[in-house]
Amino acid sequence: MAVAQSSIGTQASALARDLTLRSSSAVTQIPKFVYGTAWKKDRTADLVYKAIKNGFRGIDTAAQPKHYDEASVGRGVARAVTDGLARRQDLFIQTKFTPPNGQSEIKPYSTDSPIQEQVRQSLQSSLENFKVDGQTPYLDSVVIHSPYADFGDTLAVWKTLEEYTPDTIRNLGISNTDLDTLKMLHEQAQVKPAVVQNRFYNGTAYEVELREFCNSRGIIFQSFWTLSANPKLAKSPRYLTWPNSLA
Repeated sequence: MAVAQSSIGTQASALARDLTLRSSSAVTQIPKFVYGTAWKKDRTADLVYKAIKNGFRGIDTAAQPKHYDEASVGRGVARAVTDGLARRQDLFIQTKFTPPNGQSEIKPYSTDSPIQEQVRQSLQSSLENFKVDGQTPYLDSVVIHSPYADFGDTLAVWKTLEEYTPDTIRNLGISNTDLDTLKMLHEQAQVKPAVVQNRFYNGTAYEVELREFCNSRGIIFQSFWTLSANPKLAKSPRYLTWPNSLA
């Protein structure tokens, strides 16, 4: 569904900049409204720049060339900071480590390397993409894009990411997870999950139990596919008039 450009600016200013959530396990504020950057291709840098210009302060991407152009996201962020639209410390930059089964032939790491080294290579690539004005690069959140079939591998990735907290990586999270995996991760992790990013639609029963667990542990639940998978919601009178109510 198309939304007028003025409405996009209104939504971003009211939600992305002003309303934030704080997780008890996080050291930074997390915007409630985050701009997703998948499938933007050669428009990525310009669209990220425009998103920040219109008020977004949260940017979500991934080290997954199959669906994201993380380097272009970084260029859009750097340009916005250089032009004075926002300071780096006012932005929440979230990227993902994507396991081999979610990658195409082009990957930010060598699959011949051990899992721990794959994580380090991917993270180094992401940090290079988000260098801004000579500042030491850091990431506000790094999310495991999906759990491995073997929980031991998921935990190995998590333990490697923990080595970079709290300075190089400020928060850790996981995406596309089930409740049992999240519970095991929360129990065994030294740095507890700050973010869970999952689909929000009828097919997952709107993640009621998982969201209850997140709420009880101070974990921020980030929904995606929220409108695409809920077309009736996108066409509802309340949603269609919502941007005007924020003006």
